[in-house]
Amino acid sequence: MASKFIDIATPSHSKRFAELSRPLTALQVKRHDAGVLSDAAPHQGLRLRANKDGSKTWTYRYRSAGKLKQLKLGSFPAMSLAEARGALLDQKKLREKNLDPQRVAANKRLEAELTSFTFTQMVDLYLVERIEKDRTSKGAAEARRLFEYDMGSLASRLVEDVQPVEIHNHILAIAGRAPRLALAFRAELTRAWRYAANTGRLNIPCPINSDTGGKLRQGKRERFLSAVELQLLLPWMDNYSDTVADALRLTLYLGLRSGEVCKLRDAWMGEEQDGWWLTIPASEMKKGHSDHRVPLTGSALDIAKKRSGCGYWFPSRVHSHIEQKVLGVEVYSYSGRSKAKRYKNKALCPVKNWAANDLRKTARTHLAAMGCPFEVAEAILHHKLPGVGGLYNRYSYENEKREWLTKLGDLFDSFNEHP
Repeated sequence: MASKFIDIATPSHSKRFAELSRPLTALQVKRHDAGVLSDAAPHQGLRLRANKDGSKTWTYRYRSAGKLKQLKLGSFPAMSLAEARGALLDQKKLREKNLDPQRVAANKRLEAELTSFTFTQMVDLYLVERIEKDRTSKGAAEARRLFEYDMGSLASRLVEDVQPVEIHNHILAIAGRAPRLALAFRAELTRAWRYAANTGRLNIPCPINSDTGGKLRQGKRERFLSAVELQLLLPWMDNYSDTVADALRLTLYLGLRSGEVCKLRDAWMGEEQDGWWLTIPASEMKKGHSDHRVPLTGSALDIAKKRSGCGYWFPSRVHSHIEQKVLGVEVYSYSGRSKAKRYKNKALCPVKNWAANDLRKTARTHLAAMGCPFEVAEAILHHKLPGVGGLYNRYSYENEKREWLTKLGDLFDSFNEHP
């Protein structure tokens, strides 16, 4: 079968063209200083271009599927006439196999790039081409921050040089301080690796699997704060910013999720016949929940009135309201667990190893300790009652919620006054 590649200069061209064509000589090549010189049979397609900057470039010109193509072979004098002709013949051998020399050269360049593919390059490729297009700006920023913070010593390493056991140990080290971060890092790194492989940038199969880094499930936190710990913490909370201190106190006094507290706003608060109420819409709750009715009394009401009047109670300069992680970062910065210089001079919280959402469990635990009926305490936390009882019992317990949240607030106020 005849090849689909055709040289520019072939016997099929006009006789006049063949007569004008003469093989190049070394002296011609040396003296050439303008335009293009073309070689003759058996080296048709070899050309020498004199560039404006004084350099000279050897190229191979041919047609592929009716399209004119050109491939750079080298530069003179680094590549002599004899060497250029040898390179030309190598390319013609590819054409005899129905291969496109330009495409073969491109593949070789790509393979050369792959040999120096670092983890940073692989991740940047994934972030720019995939994440920044598919996710929100916030989600993309979080993914980039995750890699920048946890890539560590892998960043500058070549992907092909890193053994699976090194990745395993790297993720294990992250899990030692933050299992959830390790889980996210492993998942994102796996996606980055597979994206590079799927798009032809990486020819090394991804070795990361569910065993890499070990079991990365963070167990359910059972932490709650005892009366003694609350007596230490509540007076000390003034060390936090006013925003964070108020959000944490509302989480504790009302038994709300800290994420719900961050979203509180004027539109949800209103005065009714029996007092002030918060009504958190079902759309802001977990799927399947109804509106959450929360009575406001005592210190919780004081905080609500102080924060209301400007729309969101905990506004953010970036978003409409602060994110839940703002509370976590502030609690962490005063915990003494970080070695970062920016936290070095922070006052140390007297209560160790607690998080913002532990305050919700604390509220529920102290309600039970005070004798609050199970159904009422679950209604305060907006939990669905289990089993058939939850299906048939449609009572809202609004009066009881006000009664027991008032008692709970009085208890916490007494802790706050503890010397």
